[in-house]
Amino acid sequence: MQHKALPLALLVLAAACGDRGEPRVATGTPAVDSALRPGGAVTPADVAAPVSSWQSNPTQGVSLTLGTPSVVETGPHTLLWQEGAAELAPPYTVRAELRKRAGRLHEGYGIVFGGSGLEGAETGQAYSYFLVRGDGSYLIKRREGAATPVVRDWTRHPRIARDVNGEGRPNALEVRVGADTTVFAVNGAEVARVPSAELSVRGRAGLRIAHDVVVEVGTFGAGAP
Repeated sequence: MQHKALPLALLVLAAACGDRGEPRVATGTPAVDSALRPGGAVTPADVAAPVSSWQSNPTQGVSLTLGTPSVVETGPHTLLWQEGAAELAPPYTVRAELRKRAGRLHEGYGIVFGGSGLEGAETGQAYSYFLVRGDGSYLIKRREGAATPVVRDWTRHPRIARDVNGEGRPNALEVRVGADTTVFAVNGAEVARVPSAELSVRGRAGLRIAHDVVVEVGTFGAGAP
């Protein structure tokens, strides 16, 4: 299967902050120039390519405006993943083009992979994640229920674009998951190489965005290398 980078088309999301709630789903193919309405679905119209619906957890305190790019605004930290996507097993690649529009310097955002139990409470979730933040650092961690063991702690790298005057710059993230080794890259440069045995690598892929930030999502894609 050929890897494709798709425009991000997402969710029915509540506008008011609150508890995590149950994941909600928006179905269909939203228009590129449409915006999500709190509690309502986006009507399909003119799009460049078909996309599947998406889910989030939590749903409350999170909003999204569809477009080129799409814009996600969080209250609590948030997981986003493609509804109905098959679980991935190595080898596969996940790519996302992201830019933080607003938020604190040290709030991270990036890719989730090897995900299971994403719909439920964090105590039942498992996934790996690869984040960047505004000081030019990256982080690699796992979630194993309530535990979030660090695989590679925040580390600066010259190829990660830093915030300028309080606003982020675009970063293209890539995770190449292999049976033995997983490679992490930003803006075309490898930043880390980790034994796959240290990670959760079988499951769904998506995004994780920290709390109280606004992030532009240019493209997202997951599939065979």
